[in-house]
Amino acid sequence: MSTLPAGGRLIQMPLFQAEPVPDRLDPGASIDVHAISIPARGFTGDFYFTHRYDDRLWFALGDVAGKGLPAAVIMAMIQEELEHRIESCAITRCHPSATMQRLHTFLRPLVPRNRFATAVIGHLRYDGTLEIANAGHCPPLIVRAGRIERVGSTGPILGAFPEAQWKTYETRLAPGDALVLYSDGVLEAQSPDGDDFGIGRIEEALHGAPASAGQIADGILSAVNLHSGNVRQDDLTLVVVRA
Repeated sequence: MSTLPAGGRLIQMPLFQAEPVPDRLDPGASIDVHAISIPARGFTGDFYFTHRYDDRLWFALGDVAGKGLPAAVIMAMIQEELEHRIESCAITRCHPSATMQRLHTFLRPLVPRNRFATAVIGHLRYDGTLEIANAGHCPPLIVRAGRIERVGSTGPILGAFPEAQWKTYETRLAPGDALVLYSDGVLEAQSPDGDDFGIGRIEEALHGAPASAGQIADGILSAVNLHSGNVRQDDLTLVVVRA
């Protein structure tokens, strides 16, 4: 493991439905994407979105602090604005950090002081170029042949600080490499004796990962369910993008 600087099946959809995600986005560009989202209760504070435009796939995943209806209301606002911002930024080809900045500017006057969100926004081009902005979210994992890399925060959480700024991290994915995004419902899934699943177990589930994005996501979910005894204490969301 190395540390970097700081599809189709859907189990549960957020209040605003994400664009349908085909297993293969384009015959000439083999980007494979798969998403799973499972709420702990009747409402979820997790959100995600995927959007294909021109030569790239845009993606986002995030989590609103808290649980239940209050978190779900803020999630709904974020989901709607996120879709609008990503679709706009896809046309203008802006960096994910600019998309994050615009989402933060929208949220800042609307989010109560005791609320905030974390998020990852990025895009993968068909030539393998990957760009990511991470607003205090769980580190995305890049799965390469023989190693797994973590992408740390490139800026603060969303909605909390007036002068927040983000940077965009850029790398390249080779064919067969994968990007794994996940919410803290994966990290904090507890065993019957109170042991968190943790990032180490995610990485264990990724070693020798199967070929498809769906198999990778299902493998992580199966490991979480085995660890937790199928008890869900927090919303769980996974998005896997495979070059």
